[in-house]
Amino acid sequence: MRQGKWTSFKNGNLNSIGNFSQDKKNGKWKYFYSNRKLHQKGKYIDDKQNGIWNYYFDSGEFMGKGQIIDNKQNGLWKWFHKNGKLYTERFYASGRLMKIKSCYDKKGNEMNCGKIIDGSGIMLFHDIENETDTIQKFEFENGIIKN
Repeated sequence: MRQGKWTSFKNGNLNSIGNFSQDKKNGKWKYFYSNRKLHQKGKYIDDKQNGIWNYYFDSGEFMGKGQIIDNKQNGLWKWFHKNGKLYTERFYASGRLMKIKSCYDKKGNEMNCGKIIDGSGIMLFHDIENETDTIQKFEFENGIIKN
């Protein structure tokens, strides 16, 4: 049974650091990219993500954050470009995407990211991690990807 501070490695690289209590993740956890830069951090309660989770680019810049309750995204989530400018704000309810509030390019100009209202519509996803114009199109119904 896993108990106490735990450090895991993947392919010889640091993967995660956190705590176990009676074989369940509990407390603060950090996950890392293969280059040892922080990827994400947040808390677990009884093996479920809970609380505010923060995400980072593999180069170290802050990427975004939002609240998770029992492994499901909830409330307002904010994502940022590598230069720190806001990319998008999205509302979630029990893990379902309910609304895209705003969307901006890396210069701060408004950008088309689709339209989702009450969990239904189209989301256009731009690759902010690699700073390319790659766009993926997702259709949502009741907050869940249809295609």
